[in-house]
Amino acid sequence: MKKALSLIIVFIVIFTFASCTQKTAEITMDINAVKNTIIEDLELKEPLEIDKENFCERYAVDAADISEVVCFVTLNGTFPDEAIIIKAVNEDAKLRITEKLNSHLDEVKVQSQNYDAENYALAQECKIIEKGNYLALFISAKHAQMEKIFEESFNQ
Repeated sequence: MKKALSLIIVFIVIFTFASCTQKTAEITMDINAVKNTIIEDLELKEPLEIDKENFCERYAVDAADISEVVCFVTLNGTFPDEAIIIKAVNEDAKLRITEKLNSHLDEVKVQSQNYDAENYALAQECKIIEKGNYLALFISAKHAQMEKIFEESFNQ
């Protein structure tokens, strides 16, 4: 009985260590491909791309927190499109970036109150999406379609 119990304990320890050392598959995506798909599929006209340096300045994000970023805006209509996709360097960086994006989104919501009820309702629907170390914020009348493209783009 003692041998059987000892053997069971040995197997439990071995499997515990084995499961701890297995690396989980990293969530990945090609953020430039996602940006291009959004622009093409949703037929967004004349997107103005914002590079990493200008993005960090405009949104008050520390460049050291960002592994990759794509950002663009369109200047068409009363509710222009704004798309941000970021890969944070780690979980702590993701939290800091999320805070900055939430501040920006709050500003957009306040500003949209000055337009009309439709723009205000659209702004209220927009949100930050997180998956792994990736973040996305789509402020657009087409935000639902943008969010879907983002969600479907992982590990393809």
